[in-house]
Amino acid sequence: MLESELFGHEKGAFTGAIQARPGRFELADGGTLFLDEIGDIPLSTQVKLLRVLETQRFERVGGLRTIQTDVRFVGATNRDLEGLISEGKLREDFYFRIQVLPIHLPFLCEHREDIPHLAQHFLKRTSQRSGRRLEGFSQGAVQHLLQHDWPGNIRELHNVIERAVVLYGDGPVLGESQIAQALGGSGRVRPTAVAATPALNRRQEVVLRCLAGAREGMVLEEVLAALAATGLGGGQSAHTLQNDLGKLAEAGYLSWIKQGSARSYRLTPEGQRLLT
Repeated sequence: MLESELFGHEKGAFTGAIQARPGRFELADGGTLFLDEIGDIPLSTQVKLLRVLETQRFERVGGLRTIQTDVRFVGATNRDLEGLISEGKLREDFYFRIQVLPIHLPFLCEHREDIPHLAQHFLKRTSQRSGRRLEGFSQGAVQHLLQHDWPGNIRELHNVIERAVVLYGDGPVLGESQIAQALGGSGRVRPTAVAATPALNRRQEVVLRCLAGAREGMVLEEVLAALAATGLGGGQSAHTLQNDLGKLAEAGYLSWIKQGSARSYRLTPEGQRLLT
């Protein structure tokens, strides 16, 4: 029960509550509380979280005594929070309250130069835990890691290295074929079938129409500027736009190529057909 975990509970508050228990806000008094997957919190709990963030006060589940706390709150999510608001799954007042200092972490595929270093770190840690003596990767294995799109970001990379060490880590070096097997095939991500893709929301349709009006591909900043010029973008942030572009690419409606350190987006034939 999430509320019991966050706020604690009193004895007898619910079946199985055989004794009183402090929650995370109580235990973190004077420190920092980190809450992952904040976009998945139920609406009823968002109301109570909002109150704690505003007043620094709360009650345990089943309790009457108001508890004072002094906690710095940090949340994380990989969800499109603005999209969740439009879907009615996230309270707008809660969203603005947690947006005091937003920090956007780029996707792993946007800083590929870090992949070899991260892979080596995971290799060393997994090797030590499993009692293996792996020293590194072949050049082909490194190239294979660099070519993968990593939709699961750091977690996917960690899991792939761990799988490769456990299943194929008999020698001192992991080779390209072993990394490919750990990735489960060629290591490249294929777009999901368009037929299985949910209908576009209004914001994503506007993004596609902006791209349709461009002769060449557009980088993120150019798409933002085009949206602002149309007056239809709704003032969306670069983070929200990046999420939309990623979803549209996965659906097969647009493609991208690297332009220096940025991506240039353009409509695919499927995306063009969608707008006709």
